[in-house]
Amino acid sequence: MKEVKQLGDSSKGRIEKVRPEKRSSHDAKYITVPYAWLYTSIVLFLTVPLFMFFLGYLRLSVGVPLTLIFAGIVLFCVSDCLNDPNGNKLSKTDTDIKIPVSYLIGFIIAALAVSFISGTGEYIYTLQDHQFRRAILRDLIDYDWPVIYNYSTQTNPEVIQIFGMASGQRAFSYYFIYWMPAALAGKMLGFEAGNLVLFLWNALGIFLCFVSASAVIRRFTAWVPFLFVFFSGLDVIPNAVYLFTGYSSWRWVEGWVTSMSYVSNFRELASVYNQMIPCFLIIAILMLSHNTRSMGLTAGILFCYSPWAVFGILPLTAAYLFGRKHRADMISKTVMNALSPVNIASAVLILIIFGSYYLSNSAATNYKGFAWEFYDYPLMFIPAYIVFIAIEVLPFVILLYKRLKTDPVFWASITVLLIIPVYQITEMNDLSMRGSMPALFFFCICLADVICDVMDEKNTPKTKKGWAKSAAVMLTVILMMFPTLLNLFVIFGSVIQGDPGDKEDIGSFGNINKAQYAEVVQEQFFAEGYEDSFFYRYFAK
Repeated sequence: MKEVKQLGDSSKGRIEKVRPEKRSSHDAKYITVPYAWLYTSIVLFLTVPLFMFFLGYLRLSVGVPLTLIFAGIVLFCVSDCLNDPNGNKLSKTDTDIKIPVSYLIGFIIAALAVSFISGTGEYIYTLQDHQFRRAILRDLIDYDWPVIYNYSTQTNPEVIQIFGMASGQRAFSYYFIYWMPAALAGKMLGFEAGNLVLFLWNALGIFLCFVSASAVIRRFTAWVPFLFVFFSGLDVIPNAVYLFTGYSSWRWVEGWVTSMSYVSNFRELASVYNQMIPCFLIIAILMLSHNTRSMGLTAGILFCYSPWAVFGILPLTAAYLFGRKHRADMISKTVMNALSPVNIASAVLILIIFGSYYLSNSAATNYKGFAWEFYDYPLMFIPAYIVFIAIEVLPFVILLYKRLKTDPVFWASITVLLIIPVYQITEMNDLSMRGSMPALFFFCICLADVICDVMDEKNTPKTKKGWAKSAAVMLTVILMMFPTLLNLFVIFGSVIQGDPGDKEDIGSFGNINKAQYAEVVQEQFFAEGYEDSFFYRYFAK
C-alpha cells in the first residue's frame, strides 16, 4: 500500500506530516506452501496404501524388497521435483504456493462435506455400489491378508444355490488398495473406527485435489471445488429429449446411449471414489510437474487403483514425456529423462505385481467386444457415436481450444475420448466410464481457469462477441450441473423420507445377505483356481 501524504490546516500556512498508516495485515492472511510439500503430500497419499499392500499382502521375501525399492523411488521423486528437464534447480519464488487462509479453511470444510454427501463411510443415503464398497472394507478388516473365502461360510440357501457349491475356496480379487489405511485401522480398533478413517482419508484426498487443481491454474477460487463436484457432459439435453419422446432404449441418466457413457465427477465420486480421487490427483500432479524423470511412479501408480483408467492416461503421459514444457535443451536428455531408471523400475514392477494379481481373475472381462456389436443394427452405432461425442466432448473442446490448441496433452485428451467409446469391456462398460477419467479431469481443471477469467471483473466483455463467449461458458456450466443436481436430489430426498438404503445388502462377500448380488460377486470379486495363478504362487503370502 502506497504511503499517501495529506495536507494540514491551510490557515496555519504549513503542511503537517502524517504518520504512515500501519502496514496492512493482508500478508498475514496467506500461508506459503512450498511446492515440494504439496508434491510430497500427493505422492505419499498415493504410495502409503501401496506400502501397506506390499507388507501386508505379499510374502516378506517379496514385500520388504519392494517396499525398500519404492521408498527409494519416492525419495528420489521428492528430491527431484524442483529440478527442470535439464536438471537445474527451480526458484522457490516461482514454485511456492500462497494459499489464502480463508480458502484453506474453506477447502477443508468443503472436502469433509463432499466426502460425507457422496457417501464414503455410508453415513448418509448412498448411490450405486456402496454395498460392495462396504463389504470390501469389512472383509479387509475381518479376514487375514490375502483375503481368501470359503463357500462353506455362506448361510443364505439362495446364494448357495446360485454358487452351485457349498465348499471350496476363492480368493478376493479387486483393485482395493485405496482401503488399506482404513482396513489397518479397522483391524486394530474395529470396523467403525476403520470406516471413520476411510471417510477422513477420502476427505484428505479431496482436499489435496482442491489444492493441487488450484496450484495448476495458479489461483485459489471457489470454482475449483465447484467444478470438482459438478463437472459433467451435457447429459441434460438427451435426457430432456427422452423425457418428451419416451425413447425405449433409455438406460440411466449418464448412460443414455447403448455401450457408451462418460460419467460426471460426482457420480464417479459417489460410486468409485477409490478410483476417482487417485486419478484426479495423478492428473493434477502431472500438470504440476517440472520434469518427467518420475512419471513412471506418478502416472504408473494409477494401475494399482484403476486398471481401466490406465488406458486413458497412457496417451496423456506420452504427451507429457515429450511435450514442450518437459523438453530438455538436448533431445538425448529428453529421451534419457523419459527412460530414467525410476520410470522403468516403477512401471515394470507395478505392472508385474498388479498385472499378475488382476489376471488371477479373468472372468470379470468376459463381456467385451466392439461397441457396434452390442447394437441390434450395427450401423446405428455411427449416429449414436456422433451424438455422444457432441454431447460429452465437443462443448469442452470448443471452450478450451483457443487457450490449449498448442498443448499436446489437450490433443491427446481429445484423441482418448474419441477412441474409447469404440470398444466395450464389462456389461456397464467400465472401460468407457473409467478410461475416460484422466482426459475428463484434465478438461475439468483447465475449464476452472477459463471460468475464472470469465468471472473476473477485469475481463468484463465490452463487445457482442465477448458477451456471447461469456454466455456460452456460463450456459455450459449451468447445463453440466444436471446429473449432479439430480443425484443430490435423490440423496437428500431419500434422507428426508427415511430410506435406509442398501449399504448392508451384501454385508460380506463371505456371507452374502441378499442373493441378488451373488452372481456379480462371483464374477467380479472371486478368483477361481487362484492357487495356480502366478501372483499367488510367487508373490502372495
